[in-house]
Amino acid sequence: MEELFSGQSYRVWADLQNDGPAVVCFDPWYNRQDPERPAFGLRYFSTNNINVVAVKSHGNHWYQHAEMDEVVDRINERLGSRQRVGYGSSMGGYGALNFSERLSLDRVLLFAPQFSADIRTVPWERRWQSEQDTLACRYDAVAQIAPVGGYIFFDPHNRNDQRHADLIRQRHPLTPIKMPFSGHHALDWFSQNRTISALIRSLVFDGTREREAIRARRQDRAKVATYWLNLSAHLWAKGRMGKALQAARRGAACEKGDMIFARHTYAMCLYATGETEAASAIWQAALANPEEANRQRWLLRQSIADHGWEELRSAFLEPAASA
Repeated sequence: MEELFSGQSYRVWADLQNDGPAVVCFDPWYNRQDPERPAFGLRYFSTNNINVVAVKSHGNHWYQHAEMDEVVDRINERLGSRQRVGYGSSMGGYGALNFSERLSLDRVLLFAPQFSADIRTVPWERRWQSEQDTLACRYDAVAQIAPVGGYIFFDPHNRNDQRHADLIRQRHPLTPIKMPFSGHHALDWFSQNRTISALIRSLVFDGTREREAIRARRQDRAKVATYWLNLSAHLWAKGRMGKALQAARRGAACEKGDMIFARHTYAMCLYATGETEAASAIWQAALANPEEANRQRWLLRQSIADHGWEELRSAFLEPAASA
């Protein structure tokens, strides 16, 4: 393991074990910055004896800080003439694509990437508004750079991710692999159903293996909470509350996935369909669990904001008045 660069905004490591292809990884967006967290992809590829260069971002600034010039130079110098594959999810997928020409990437493997970090280019993208409203976009070049091939994974029922994918594919000849009800965190889907290793090895070392990836995306999906939660949200948006409740119940019964969110989604569906006591029991149990309480409070605040359920604030979030 060697450190290629260390700066205020970025840090880059490399683990090159042979003369074969290298995967260049970019950090995704994180809601909490952890200086001790290893760079995205570094541990996985290193453990699996795959050459890797990993770019860690010290903030959610979408690889727009000036240090990226030196980051790119250091990576190019170290990798020389070897084959290179870009790899990233969400903000990291954007980073891999955005710098694909400057890094001479042969292809990219992207999960729910963004077309642009500039809010003026994608004014309908408000998920990361707090960062993007004040972001100075020095390197926002997905629409101008040389086309690069590879794969783009996304949930076609996630409207924003579908719009980003459509814009990206107008410029870049990427093979689309649609993952219905995987949500924005499409890469987590493969991690949860244990197909990530086979998928990455296939697509990194053989650019003609999309059939295997398409089969892999469906493997064990009924056992993963993520599938049922996103299906439930889709049915809810369509006004099919009975079906949404059934899907959420299936998600809450799974053993894989984000189970805190799964139980919360099930409770929301119960509450929305009039089963308030059952919903309250789920929320009370989560709030009584020290490992779940903080996350559950955040989820409840989101639900109150989204649905106007102000009565939940006094019931679960405000301290009881002393006698």
